Amino acid sequence: MFQKIKRFIDDNKLVNKGDKILVGLSGGPDSVFLTLALLRLAGLYGARIYACHIDHGYRKTSYRDAEFVKSFCSKHGLPLAAEKIKIKKFSEEKARLLRYEIFARVAKKFGCNKIATGHTLDDNAETVIMWLARGCGQNGLKGIPVKRGGIIRPILCVSKKEIFRCLMFLGVRYCTDETNGSCDFTRNKIRNRIMPLLEEINPRFAEHIFRLSRIVSNKKVDIKSKKEYNKKDSFVPKETVVFFDAGMVDIKDLKVRHRRAGDSMVPFGMRGRKKLQDVFVDAKVPRAVRDGVPLVFCGRELLWAAGIKRSDRAKVTDGTKMILKLELTAGKAAR
Repeated sequence: MFQKIKRFIDDNKLVNKGDKILVGLSGGPDSVFLTLALLRLAGLYGARIYACHIDHGYRKTSYRDAEFVKSFCSKHGLPLAAEKIKIKKFSEEKARLLRYEIFARVAKKFGCNKIATGHTLDDNAETVIMWLARGCGQNGLKGIPVKRGGIIRPILCVSKKEIFRCLMFLGVRYCTDETNGSCDFTRNKIRNRIMPLLEEINPRFAEHIFRLSRIVSNKKVDIKSKKEYNKKDSFVPKETVVFFDAGMVDIKDLKVRHRRAGDSMVPFGMRGRKKLQDVFVDAKVPRAVRDGVPLVFCGRELLWAAGIKRSDRAKVTDGTKMILKLELTAGKAAR
């Protein structure tokens, strides 16, 4: 799971070395999972994590969330800023705008250059449905942006079901907002009534909506890129760092070479083998670049077409004890 988030972060350039990241920590499952994920991955970037909790005061039991967050941050050594607000006529939009104002102020106080929020795959689907119901144009299909200025959403690729399973597996507690079951708000109506019906039709509905959002968001970029694919110098490797379970890789059998006829691999997320030629075509790697791509093998198994695609073999899991890091640096082979 955390490997999936690491890939999403790298693919979208959400975290850079030395970043100071403020996490919006409500105490709910999404924000708790986000915080744990960033804490696990922070060392890989030399990043530092901070937390901000906002008590909106519209629930009598909200003080319990604040106490939980305080205890959680103390346990994990996280600097915490806790704020309590009161909105006379509560609305989702007013609360959202006020939250981001507070996040910006607290980020400045801590010296953070990034703000991370726990939006998920499901949140994006709900947002798109809400905009469609209101009669949106093409922009409404973009859903929740992966990043906007200094605001990043590292778990936008993860579903709520995956989050619940992971937290249960790790034995991690979280807070539950009893108002989530109410249909007083538009988003809750979509979440509690419409989403379950759509998931009955297709359990991967939220994934398909997210893919649509990404296509619409990247439309202009894709058009520009197509014009440049035939230019060798315009190609930029996307996957420059990968991680494997070191216990499943024999270091002595690692070798690097260039492609040969018949090369194939099992791409990440797939079960069947695929010709390397087809991997290059799918990744839109220019012909002039393909012969120069370093290929990392473990014995006869292709682990990584450096900068292009990693194998599904030796994935990092919760049971992984040691991690093998491979990195592609400018002008050099993978190391």
